[in-house]
Amino acid sequence: MYQRSIVAYARHISILLVFFCSVILLCSACGGSTAPNDTSALAAKQVLTFPNVGTAEIGYLDPALGPDTNSAIAVNMIYSGLVKTDKDLNVLPDQATWSISDSGKVYTFTLASNLQFSDGTPVTAQDYVYTWTRALLPEVNSPIAIFFEKPIVGANDVNTGKAKELAGVKALDAHTLQVTLTRPTPYFLADLTTSLFFPLNHRIIDKYGQKNWIQYAADNGIGTGPFMVKRWQHNVKMTLVPNPHYYGQKTKLTTVEMSFVKDQSTAFQSYQAGQYDFTWNLTVTDQAVARNTPGFKILPILQTDSLFFDNTKPPFDNLAIRQAFAYATDKFTLAHVFFKDSVTPAPTIIPPGMPGYQSDYQGIPYDRGKAKALLQSVYPDVSKVPPIIFSFPSSQVTPDEAAVLQQMWQNALDIQVKLRPVELNAYNDEAMKHEIQFGFIEWTADFPDPYDWLTLNLFSTATNNNGAWRDATFDQLVTTADTTSSGTERIALYNRAEQIAISNVGWLPLDHETETAIIPSWVHGVTLNSTGLFFGDWSEVYITQH
Repeated sequence: MYQRSIVAYARHISILLVFFCSVILLCSACGGSTAPNDTSALAAKQVLTFPNVGTAEIGYLDPALGPDTNSAIAVNMIYSGLVKTDKDLNVLPDQATWSISDSGKVYTFTLASNLQFSDGTPVTAQDYVYTWTRALLPEVNSPIAIFFEKPIVGANDVNTGKAKELAGVKALDAHTLQVTLTRPTPYFLADLTTSLFFPLNHRIIDKYGQKNWIQYAADNGIGTGPFMVKRWQHNVKMTLVPNPHYYGQKTKLTTVEMSFVKDQSTAFQSYQAGQYDFTWNLTVTDQAVARNTPGFKILPILQTDSLFFDNTKPPFDNLAIRQAFAYATDKFTLAHVFFKDSVTPAPTIIPPGMPGYQSDYQGIPYDRGKAKALLQSVYPDVSKVPPIIFSFPSSQVTPDEAAVLQQMWQNALDIQVKLRPVELNAYNDEAMKHEIQFGFIEWTADFPDPYDWLTLNLFSTATNNNGAWRDATFDQLVTTADTTSSGTERIALYNRAEQIAISNVGWLPLDHETETAIIPSWVHGVTLNSTGLFFGDWSEVYITQH
C-alpha cells in the first residue's frame, strides 16, 4: 500500500531547473566544492564572515511567522526538517524517509533515531505534531501557516480556534509520523522543505512564551540545524557556532559571523576592504566593477519583483487606474537601460524555470496613450487624482530605480507620485498590516509550484495579499487547481488564474531577477542556485589557505 519510492517521487515533483547552470553568465556560478582530501590545505582559522545584505536585523526567526529572504539565511542554519532540497531543488530525505499511500493522501515518515535539538533534547514525532499544530494556533498569528498546511486534515479547525489538535498529524510512535491530507497534493513534499514545518523545541517556547521565546535564541536549543546562535547583537550581527548534537555530518567551521548590512554598496565596499570572506546582492553599479573580480557570479533566480496597490481605497479601488499604471510602466526600458540587462522584463508573475511559466503571454504592454486614456476615463481632470505615495523597502529598491519609475508615471500620466523609502523590517510590518497605498514586493519561490506564487499571495483571504485584491473567478480557478492532480489540467487552471491576476492588476510584475555574488576560490561550499545564496550541506563549507 505504501510503496511509491522516495527517489521516484522526488523526481516526479522536482522541476527542471538544472538548465540554470548552463545559462549563467559566468561558468563558476554553479560551483561548489567537496572537502579536500589533504586537510593541510584548510585554513587554520575556520571562521566564515559574511554580510546579510539588505537588512538591519533578522526580522523573523520564528519559522511560523514566514521568514523573508534575509531572515531565511539564519533560519536555515538553525533549523532543519523532514526533507531538504539540493542545489537544483530536488527534494531529498533529511531527518526522515517516507512512504505514500496508493491514494496519495497518507504520508508516513520514519524519523532517524539520532535526532536532537541543539541542547541535546531528543526529537520525536510528537515534536512535529506540536510544531505543525502550534503554527496554526490563532494566538501565534502566523501569516502563512494555513496556506502551507491547508491540505492537512483539520488544519482549518485549528486555525479558526475550533480545535487544539491537528487531526491529520499523528505520532504513531516516537519515530513514526503519519500525515493525512484531505486530497492528493502534488506539491506536498516540496511544501515540507519550507521552515514552517521544521521542529521547534517546545520546552523553550513553554519557558519564555509564544511571543518572546525568539529573544532567548542565544545559547538555547531552539532548533535541529547544523548551527546554533551563540550571540545575537541586535542590529549589528549574529554569531553562530556548530550544533554539537547535529545528526548530520559536522561542519569544519568553528564560527559563522553574519553581519547585518542594510546598504548593498556598503557591503560590497566592506568586502573590497577585506572585512568579509564573500559578498552577494550587488547593485547594478557595483556589478559593473565586480564583473572583473575573481569569484564573481550571476545567475537567474526564481524571483519576480512586482508592484501592488491598495484595492480598498481610491484611486486604486478602480481597475482602470491600476491598469493605467500598468500601461504607464516601461519594463523594457527599466531592464535594458537602468538594470543594464541584468534582469529580464516580466510580463508574468511566475518566472522562467517554474512550472506554469507562460513564455508566450505578454501581459500588459507599455502604452502611454492607453495609460492616459484610462486615467482620464475616471479622472478627466487629472489634478483631481488623490495623492499617491509609492512606498518601497530601501534595501530592495534603490533611490535611482524609484526615481526612474516615478518619472515614467509622471510622463505617461501627468501626475505626481511621492516616493517613500522604508527600512525593510518596518516595510514588511506595514505591508502585513495593509498600510501601504502603492508598494513593492520581491517574491522568491518557497518551493517550485504555482500554488506558492498565486494562491499564497493573491487568493482573496491570503495574508500575503497586501493590496487586498479580490477576484472571484481567480479564487475559483486556483481552488480548483489546488485540488487537481493532473499536471497538465492543473497548470492550465493556474495559467488562466495568472492571466486574470495580471490583466486585473492584482500584481504588476516588473522584472524577473538574477542573483549576484563574489565568492573567492578559497571559500568552498557556498554558491548560488535558483533561489539565491545557497550553502547546501554545511559539512562542505570551509575555508582553504589563501
